[in-house]
Amino acid sequence: MSIKKSIIITLISISGLIGMTKTGTSAAQFLKIGPMAGIMGTGESGVANVRDLSAIHYNPAGLSRYRTQSVTFTQSNWLVNTNYYYFAGSMDFSNAGVVGFHITTLDYGDMLVRTVEEPDGTGEYFGSQDLSIGLAYSKNLTDRFSIGGQVKYISQEIWHMSAATAAIDLGALFITQFNGIRLGMSITNFGGKMMLSGRDVQFYNDPATELYGNNDQIPAEYKLNQWPLPLTFRVGLSGEAFDSRRFRLSWNVDAVHPSDNTEYLNVGSELEFNRMFYLRTGIRTLFVKNREGGAAFGGGI
Repeated sequence: MSIKKSIIITLISISGLIGMTKTGTSAAQFLKIGPMAGIMGTGESGVANVRDLSAIHYNPAGLSRYRTQSVTFTQSNWLVNTNYYYFAGSMDFSNAGVVGFHITTLDYGDMLVRTVEEPDGTGEYFGSQDLSIGLAYSKNLTDRFSIGGQVKYISQEIWHMSAATAAIDLGALFITQFNGIRLGMSITNFGGKMMLSGRDVQFYNDPATELYGNNDQIPAEYKLNQWPLPLTFRVGLSGEAFDSRRFRLSWNVDAVHPSDNTEYLNVGSELEFNRMFYLRTGIRTLFVKNREGGAAFGGGI
């Protein structure tokens, strides 16, 4: 199959995704939070252009393509006084490939325990926290084609309740011969379902209240539902509008197919000067109704 034909098929697939609608519910929503400012500045349009440790989150195949060997730490004040932390690193083992890791937490802080009888608080506090720990590996199979994957442990806790599961991410990156345009794709958060369990759903019950002298201290437990992870499939194209000794202007287009929302596009661009200064812009979640995302801007040194 020719390179031009491959690109045409990819664009047709992207246009097909736009017309589909699907909504649902999933657990572990913190897995959707973008971890690094660079790719967020381009509207999260980077599945084919991951050149740093954001590859661990969006497309692990990018780790070996760009020989990423570094450590990064991110702290963000997230919504309603929550705190997001992301720590990641990678090590280049030359022909053996690149190994990376990440630790992600979302801390909701301490909150008052409120009841119907005491809506202003009982004086007791409870906390909640999300956690993801992953180990990634990537290798260049040829000078143009790379693959990568990640295994990760995911948990969520609230008060005396917790849920945990495991998941994998898979990615591929191909550099075409058509002006160096890159084609990337990934599937993330493919794993088991999550169900909270713990003492907050345990209680004592009398199964036969109509019987005098019946035991009212029989252990019982509320049956909770299981919820899937936010499975996400991404496919995208990236290239350079121009690339000179001092300036480079790159463009990115990602089609995203989430399991718990409608399909959408992320588009963005990055202007690089002297391989040192960067200006970025992009648009997130195009074609999503009532979307919370929108225009993105950023810069860096």
